[in-house]
Amino acid sequence: MSVIMEIDKTEALLKKFGYQFQRKNNELIIKMAFAQRVIVEFSEPDKIVIKDQLVGWNFLTGLIEMSIKNAILYNFIGAIIITFLFMFLNLKYSGLNMVFLFLAFMVWVLLWTMFYLIKAENLKRILIQWNE
Repeated sequence: MSVIMEIDKTEALLKKFGYQFQRKNNELIIKMAFAQRVIVEFSEPDKIVIKDQLVGWNFLTGLIEMSIKNAILYNFIGAIIITFLFMFLNLKYSGLNMVFLFLAFMVWVLLWTMFYLIKAENLKRILIQWNE
């Protein structure tokens, strides 16, 4: 019975602060800006599981749905592949143009990664405080 009360308490607080969310059985799916979701599972009575996910079209993975942690790994592997391509292929537009393009890509990935991480971790912290 206490699990339902925690879900109801969290749901009431999300409504109070204007968050968009969806309730499915023992989980709340909180919709955030820029195709980000935070999923709170209340299925186990002793612990609450909080996960993050990038869905739809987002600025880190495109159309591929995955967690932020996997998106960081995905972009890191992509950066390594692009680096090796630049090193081993003699591209027509090689030189400073490609270096600036690569650096712009890395800055883009770092900025959006930090944005998504900060938003997800902030909401997780708030949810944990609400349910104490």
